Amino acid sequence: MSKIKELCQKYREILMYLLFGVLTTAVGWIVYFVVLWGFKAAFSIPVDDTSSGLYILGYTIAQVIQWIAAVLFAFFTNRKWVFTDAEKNVSTALQLTKFAGGRVITFFIDYLVTLFAAMGAAALLPMLTSVSLLGREWNLCEIGAKVLAAVIVIICNYIFSKIFVFKSKKS
Repeated sequence: MSKIKELCQKYREILMYLLFGVLTTAVGWIVYFVVLWGFKAAFSIPVDDTSSGLYILGYTIAQVIQWIAAVLFAFFTNRKWVFTDAEKNVSTALQLTKFAGGRVITFFIDYLVTLFAAMGAAALLPMLTSVSLLGREWNLCEIGAKVLAAVIVIICNYIFSKIFVFKSKKS
């Protein structure tokens, strides 16, 4: 049992980052899909549409609102529970500015990976763009693209946060 505790202590930062990364992703996805599906419903955009101008407008709005919600959630959880050995004499405003700056970069990664992966998957696998499940129409290409983008973004965000935002006192 002490071996497990020892491993958890050794990798505490990474484990906490993964936990809060998953929670941040959940917050972001909930916001993203609520906004996107609301936009699609409000403007009668077909579930299999992933390339019209109106879809891209709704997609962009959903991405921006998701980004704001996720950045705020991630910053405060990372500052309090993940990077606990970071310098404490750095102002919150400065850290938030650096954090948001790094997240702007990964916002564009998320935006482009999700958009092009959804479009590419829809072109290659059109049967997945309109799947009825749980009484609702789902576009599995959009969901799969979001998962792919999330993996890439979580890794990039950890590296940026560790190196530039929450520098260790030891560094």
